[in-house]
Formats: sequence, structure tokens, C-alpha cells
Amino acid sequence: MTAVHTSIRRHRLGLLLLSAVFTLLMALSIATPSRAFAAEAVPTCNPTATNGCVNGILQDADKKPIANVELKLSGQEEATTTTDAEGKWAFSVNADGKYTVTMDESVAKDHGLKAATAEVEIQKNSFDKARQVVRFDKPAETSSTSGTSGSGSSSTSGSSSSSTASTGDDGSAASANIGKRVWQQLFSGIIFGLMLGLMSVGMNLVYGTTGLSSFSHGEQVSLGGLMAYVGTQLLHWPLIPSAIFAVVIGALTGWIQNELIWVPLRRKRVGTMQQMIVTIGLSMALQYIFQFFFGGDIKGITKSVPPSFQLGPITTDAPTLTSAGIAILVIIGVTIFLYQTRLGRATRAVSDNAALAAASGINVEQVVRIVWIISCGMAALSGVLLGIYLNGISWNTGATLLLLMFAAVTLGGLGTANGALVGSLIIGIVADMSSLIIPNDMRYASALAILIIVLLIRPQGLFGKQQRVG
Repeated sequence: MTAVHTSIRRHRLGLLLLSAVFTLLMALSIATPSRAFAAEAVPTCNPTATNGCVNGILQDADKKPIANVELKLSGQEEATTTTDAEGKWAFSVNADGKYTVTMDESVAKDHGLKAATAEVEIQKNSFDKARQVVRFDKPAETSSTSGTSGSGSSSTSGSSSSSTASTGDDGSAASANIGKRVWQQLFSGIIFGLMLGLMSVGMNLVYGTTGLSSFSHGEQVSLGGLMAYVGTQLLHWPLIPSAIFAVVIGALTGWIQNELIWVPLRRKRVGTMQQMIVTIGLSMALQYIFQFFFGGDIKGITKSVPPSFQLGPITTDAPTLTSAGIAILVIIGVTIFLYQTRLGRATRAVSDNAALAAASGINVEQVVRIVWIISCGMAALSGVLLGIYLNGISWNTGATLLLLMFAAVTLGGLGTANGALVGSLIIGIVADMSSLIIPNDMRYASALAILIIVLLIRPQGLFGKQQRVG
């Protein structure tokens, strides 16, 4: 009993130290001051907590790109750019507020566009959640400002008319705007939580069966998005075959990793701490490989701009809802696999006690191999969905989400698949909702603060076991 209590105390101490390290790293990353800059015309814009994006794809009535058209940005900041061969253009802005994008009226008439001017409003609390995508191919009478975040590609119609909110009562308009923001942020948090859950469930399965916390799991997410980019943009495949291709490549890399790296290390009885250090080196190597082959800019998986629509107070689009639906179906499928199939029950047995499972006749190595394949395949799928949701993927997208994955896994309970999903939803919702009352730069810190509070009350996480046998 003394040994068991000592093991429990060490487990609790390890969880608290792990959460403290995550919080410290996140605090250091968000406390680093960033240089402010005026609006700038850029080839592609990557939204962060300090700069927003006003961008789009200029297309004619037949959805064909319009190249070499000069666009002027005015408002809080000013800049000028020219559309590229695919009709793409982008401005990086530092100040929130209303912006107007203008082209020559003769160009709009020649290509059958409804307007030569479009107005968009951007807020700092949406800078790193969504770009503001401007369109000129909608009638002026449907003019409206887009939702702030979560839709992946917010859309505005082509009109320069003044906002209608100013004609009503200021108090009621402000209340309506706050209520809309609350619903929009809640929706955004749920969508982001589902994406994070798809990544974290696989990571938690690997930890449950091997005891390994993989720091290279984020690169599997980036790999999936980049392979989808290869399929759609380089091989010119439709989106669905490209997504399937990305998932297959991701699953294949999981199998290769296990056979070439983890099986030899397990046979030599290398400890999980040393294996974790190997995952850190693997993560760095993969990031440099991605940057070498794909560059440091954002890679768009799709070229077209999806139209947005309203669901009550929420602004969203079809790709966002489709991505969320796919994430839900995959997570449900994994849950059914774990609880309703023979192999799933064997996986849970290995997670509970690998030695006892082996003594019962379960092929532990085969189970671990399948878990690696499923985990990396799910990570690749999440990279595809995240790339569609955020309008692009880059070489370090997965790495930027790694700390949140660890937080979700630890909050839900180490080694429990359903716990990782619940932890991801909590992290996503708390992070997005907290930006309503605290600076956007601090929203991840608020989510990690919730993690620490929960672990102080329940060290094993929400769904973790208080005591692991063996």
C-alpha cells in the first residue's frame, strides 16, 4: 500500500508540474512584445494576435480569377496591392475598425461585378481566428459586416453604404452586438474545440497504450494539411480525394514511425522519458523539412471563397459546418471502435495494464501499431479540416497548437479518449469566450488556468483513474 500511495503522489506531482510548465511556456509566449506596423500589402496573410487580415480572391461572375487589378485599402490604415494570377490579394492590418477596399469602377463593370467598393469591419479579438474575406460579386442591398471569428472565411458584400446599426437606439444596438458576439464566440469555441479534440484523442490513445507523450504529434497535423494542399493545388485533384490522400499519408507515417523508431526503442527497453526526447527531435526535424519543401507562407487548400450565411445570431459557412460534422462523426466512430469491437476492447485493456493484457493473450505490439496508425490518421484529418476552416495551412500550424493539445489531454484525463474530447471542448470554449472580457492575447492563459484549478481538485483529470494498476 505504501508503494501504491507513493505512486499516486508521484503521479499527482507529475501532473501539477506538467501543467505548471505548460502555463509558464504559454505566459512567456504571449508576454513577448510584438512590433506594431501599419497596413501592408502581402502575398498571403497569416492572422495572429497582433495583426489581422483583409483579403480575398477577385473573381468574375463565372468564378474565374481576375489578375493584375489594383485594389486600395482605406480606413484605419491605408495600402495598395495588385491581384496575382489567381486573383488573390491580401492586406495585413494592425488596427481594428472599418476598412474599405476599392477597385476601378470600369474593371468592376467589365467583369460583371456588382460593386467596385466593399466595406469590412475587423476586431482585434478575431485577428488570429479568421481572415476577413471581401467579395465584390453580391448585390449592394445585401450589404452587411461579417462575423468576427470562427467561420474560417467571413464574407462581406460589395457596398459602401453606411452601417444600419447607427439608425437605431444606441443602447439596444450595443446590447444586440454584445449578444451576437457572445453567441459567435461560443460557436467559434465549439468548432475550435472539435478540431482540437480530433487531434487530442489520437494523442491520448498513444499515451494510454505506450505511456509516451509525443511532441511530434503537431507535425502530423501540419502534414495532413500540407498533403491536402499538394492534392488540390499541385495535383489538381478534387477536395475529397485530396483529403483521403492526406489521411492515408498520415496513417502511413504513423505505421512507419512505429516500425522504424518506436518498436526498436521498446525492444531495447528505452524509457518513456528518453522516447519523449526523441519526439522533440523528430518534431524539430519535421518542421524544418516542411519549411524546406513548402516554404514559410500559408498554403491554401481551396481557391474558391465560400459564401457565408446566418444561423440566428451566428455567421458561418458550409465548409465550417461540414468540417465540424466530420470531426463529430470520426470521434463517434472511434468511440464505437473502442467500446464495441474486439480490437477496441483489446486497446483499452493494453491502456489499463499492458503486462496483464499480454498475459491474457493480447498481442500488445499489434495493438500499439494500430493505435499509431489511427492516431496519425486522425491528426492528418484534423490538419485537413483545420486548413479548410482557417483558409490555409503552414509548416508550423500543428506546432502552435501542441500546448493546447497537451492541456486538453491532461484536463480530460491521461489515457482516456473521451476525456481528451471533453478537455478539448472546455479549452476551446473557455479560450474563445474569455476574449470577451480579457485581452485576446491572454485567452489561452485563461484556459490553462482552468486546467490548473481542475487538477488541484482532481489531479487525475476529469475522466482519469485515481490509481493505475501495475
